[in-house]
Amino acid sequence: MDTFKNELTSYIKAGYPLLYVTANEPLRAITTIEKICAEANGVGWSSHVWKVTDGWDGNNAPDSQEVYSEIDRFETNSVNILCNFHKYVGGEETDPVAIQSFIDKFYKWSEQDSKRTAIILSPFYKMAPELERFFQIVNYELPNQDTIAEIVDRMAEAYEIEWNNPEERGRVITNCSGMTEDEVENSLALSLVRTKMENNEPSLDPDILMGEKAKVLQKTGYLEYWPYPEDLSNVGGLDNLKAWLKKRKKSIVDPKAKEFGLPNPKGVMLLGPPGTGKSLSAKCLAKEWGLPLIRFDLGRVFGSLVGQSEERMRNVLKQIEAVSPVAVWIDEIEKGMAGAESSGSLDSGVTKRVFGQLLTWMEERPEDKLVYIIATANEALSLPAALLRRFDKLFWVDLPNESDRREILKIHLNKVNKYSDEIESKLDRLSVVTSGFSGAEIEKVVVEAMTSAFDEDSEVLPKHLEEAATTIVPLARLRKEDIEASREWAEDRCEYAQKGAQVDLNQFHSD
Repeated sequence: MDTFKNELTSYIKAGYPLLYVTANEPLRAITTIEKICAEANGVGWSSHVWKVTDGWDGNNAPDSQEVYSEIDRFETNSVNILCNFHKYVGGEETDPVAIQSFIDKFYKWSEQDSKRTAIILSPFYKMAPELERFFQIVNYELPNQDTIAEIVDRMAEAYEIEWNNPEERGRVITNCSGMTEDEVENSLALSLVRTKMENNEPSLDPDILMGEKAKVLQKTGYLEYWPYPEDLSNVGGLDNLKAWLKKRKKSIVDPKAKEFGLPNPKGVMLLGPPGTGKSLSAKCLAKEWGLPLIRFDLGRVFGSLVGQSEERMRNVLKQIEAVSPVAVWIDEIEKGMAGAESSGSLDSGVTKRVFGQLLTWMEERPEDKLVYIIATANEALSLPAALLRRFDKLFWVDLPNESDRREILKIHLNKVNKYSDEIESKLDRLSVVTSGFSGAEIEKVVVEAMTSAFDEDSEVLPKHLEEAATTIVPLARLRKEDIEASREWAEDRCEYAQKGAQVDLNQFHSD
């Protein structure tokens, strides 16, 4: 909280009359602000709190129209906190009297003999356009790792919990990151209760804490925790991609990488036709590297109110930083950023501004926070160069070639315990009849073959797989021209995720 304290103190000392503090923990924020006031200059500033339920300091009628005159009656240099006052100056029905009053008081409270500070305290930023230039925004931060460690250690000491190793304590602290202090304390208490009920011994379980953090993330509507049990060994083919990722794993998990001077890796962009394993690779990568995977739904950031999209993006990026170390998966990023280049004529530039926020953050995010971005895109041609250069590497994930298709067939059949010696003897033939199929389409072949075998009360045989392949029109036929255009674009811009030759699309004719 040192950053918040220093920033708020400097604004008040500099004579800023109007401040806007965003905080998900209003009571803690109020306590922090009051402490700042009490310690200021060695003599302190007076502080007052207004709530719609009980007015100023809980002592008088909550009339919003009287707020400004009441502040005038308080001492010079007073700091006055207005809880959830955004309703009057930033809601759907703003109060014109409140808007004009703030403008008038901005000039009056800036004068030395009338100096006062009004702080709107709210969990989110909502402000009428007329007032935006008059208010300075200050964010009440989520607790950092040191603060979380203090809470965890205090709880562990109270319940006489002994750590098996330092890594266990570290996982507990990491899995609490991104939550408010209240949420951290509640999650730790829940872990103690559940483990006591299950094992008759209270403990701090990292998995329970991650589960609670997942629920917190889901409340945002933009971030979602995606636990995935499989690593890169469950991805068929893509040998070049897997080799590159495994090489970089050491710089993630080995603490000596920092001593060596290696910066945190930025991320990887996976481009290619749908169903070729991009999303699966993203999920397996997080498991491989031991990072929690957060899915960021970029399209949900956009709102209808003025400034809403930009504020949502600011909050999401801060939330992502708070949960680091983390892998952030942005699926089909081209859809979320559709229209960013032409934004202005259609949406007053909202998409372009939000896109700009994301790009700036990707370039300048804190070096001490590991946030690895894994972005996927089906359509490469529309992606701007400014986005692509933010990644460590661009990979083109093409349709699986013959050897990849054999491996993908084995993986999907082994998952359902249907792989047999007979099928293995026919793998070469099966890889031929599935030429041009994506990994997702090969999975459909396996499901269709199982359906037929079950109907015949039979084991899954090569004939079932071959017959199932004839019922599917592959992506290479449906989108031949699109794939060819994307291949041409990727040829001198991307590294190929697969080894070996690409699928020859000339074997397919356009229908």
